[in-house]
Amino acid sequence: MSTQTLTYDVFLSCSLTEAAVAELVQRALEEAGMDVFSVSRLEAGAGFQESLWRALAESSAVVAIVHPRQTLSSSIAVEVGAAMAWHKPVYVVHTESGNVRLPEYLGEFPTYPVSRIDDLVQAIARGSKPFSEEERSVLLAVYADMRIPTDKLLQEPAAVDDFARSFKQQCGTDISGERLVQELVRLRKRGLLPRLGR
Repeated sequence: MSTQTLTYDVFLSCSLTEAAVAELVQRALEEAGMDVFSVSRLEAGAGFQESLWRALAESSAVVAIVHPRQTLSSSIAVEVGAAMAWHKPVYVVHTESGNVRLPEYLGEFPTYPVSRIDDLVQAIARGSKPFSEEERSVLLAVYADMRIPTDKLLQEPAAVDDFARSFKQQCGTDISGERLVQELVRLRKRGLLPRLGR
């Protein structure tokens, strides 16, 4: 199995019954220039779960696609819970028009009916504003000072919190720890991260 790290702008979380809606959302996001992960990218078999969790960990945002009149799949609940733990922005797309009742834990997230996919795309794009050169320089300096590899940061929320605090102290900008780690992963993918000495 390949250990190449892939990063995504958006992770789509949905049940198989919402595959058609997921395809519409994915197409709209990709047309806006975003890399989108959907489970359809994976082949069943060994490593499926590991690849799914890696994609979730390395995605900048999560879009949960739900049908208000159907029982929410446990996989969506788990994926949204993981996104919350990693401080990722979560957006909800539902397949009904008008007032809908969603599970309580989804109530705190921005919610869009399928008819407003363009609004969803704009909201995600606003939330993924690129780093300035100054922010990127501080990010690399904090990374070199803390000497914690990105893979370890992805697995240790407390280390991510420390990283975000250090970044804010040095830069004065409040950016979520998850967003900082996401940028580190992008820089690593492009071969721009400094090597960490032992």
